[in-house]
This record gives sequence, C-alpha cells and structure tokens, in this order.
Amino acid sequence: MLRQLKELDTAFLHLKFWTLILISVSVLGASLMTWISWEAVHQARQEVYLISQDQVLKAFANPREAVIRVEAEGHLRQFHRLLFNLSPDERLIEKQLEEALYLGDKSVQFHLDNLREEGYFKRMMAANVSQRILLDSIVVDESRADYPFRVFAKQEIVRSSTKLIRSLITGGNLRLIQRSPANPHGFLIENWEILENKDLKQLAR
Repeated sequence: MLRQLKELDTAFLHLKFWTLILISVSVLGASLMTWISWEAVHQARQEVYLISQDQVLKAFANPREAVIRVEAEGHLRQFHRLLFNLSPDERLIEKQLEEALYLGDKSVQFHLDNLREEGYFKRMMAANVSQRILLDSIVVDESRADYPFRVFAKQEIVRSSTKLIRSLITGGNLRLIQRSPANPHGFLIENWEILENKDLKQLAR
C-alpha cells in the first residue's frame, strides 16, 4: 500500500513537472508568435503602394527626421509656385493666394495685403499680365531648430509686348506643424520676406 502511494506521488510530481513544461512552452510559443506578428505588421506599415497612371509603385515610410530637407524643399516649392505663378484670372489668383496662406504665417498675409492695397493684382488682370517663377535653388539649414531658408529664383513677367525677367530671393524660417490636406508637408513659413527682386532684362515679344 505504501509503495503504491509513493508511486502515485511520483507520478503526480512527474505530471506536475510535464504540465509546467507544457505551459511554459505554450506561453513561450504564443509570445514568439505575437512578436513575429507584430514585426510583420510593423514591416507592412513601412510599405505603401501607390497607383499612378495605371502603374503600382512601392513606397517606403521613413521617420520625418530622415526627409526634413526633401519635405522642406517641397513645401517651399509649392508655396512659391502658388504665390508667383499667376494668370490674369481673378478667381484663380484668389484661390492660389488662399492656398498659399495655409503654408505661411502672418508675414505672408502682410505681404499679400500690401500688394492688394497697391492694386497689384487688379493692374495685372486689367493689362492681361501673367507671371511665373523659375526656381534656381533652395537652401535650408537643417542644423537649426527654426530651419532658416533662402530661395533663389527668377521671375518672368509677360505683358502683351514685353517679357521682363527679374531676380528673386526670399528668406524666412520653417516651423514643423501637423500635416493636413491644406498643408501636406506639415511646415509653416515664418518671418517670410523678399530679400531681392530686381530687373535683370527685358525682352520684346
């Protein structure tokens, strides 16, 4: 009887031991599967597929810090094109200026208010003048938190009988903000000013 009890006790200890081993292996396996799944989801989120002209393109997500310069240049390019690529169409001008105001602070508003007060846009429409910007280079200082920038460009102003080429240099700072449909790059232009805007040459048409 005593021997049977000892055997029963030993069997119970063996059962307990193997049960603990089985539970440990199950927990370890579940943890491993959870980690593998999380890594797979994380990796999938780094890949984005874009459709452009019936072609599927693969893009990769990067931390914002890795693409600051590219995004800043894109923001400044978009802003200057909205502000300086103008046709003699009142609705189109107002639409572009409104879009440009989402990309900059009150310094941009101040500049536009001055142009409106001077009647710049009305004269442009009355004389059927169009203008466009030809960007040369964009310099952004990434080493500073306020991201100072300079934009070097030429401005082409076309009238009925002449074409005027002007130099254009602007400067200011960039502040990181939340992205939005109206501001896809997530920057706000601050302290914006025109540093140079002088005639280079005038051509007959």
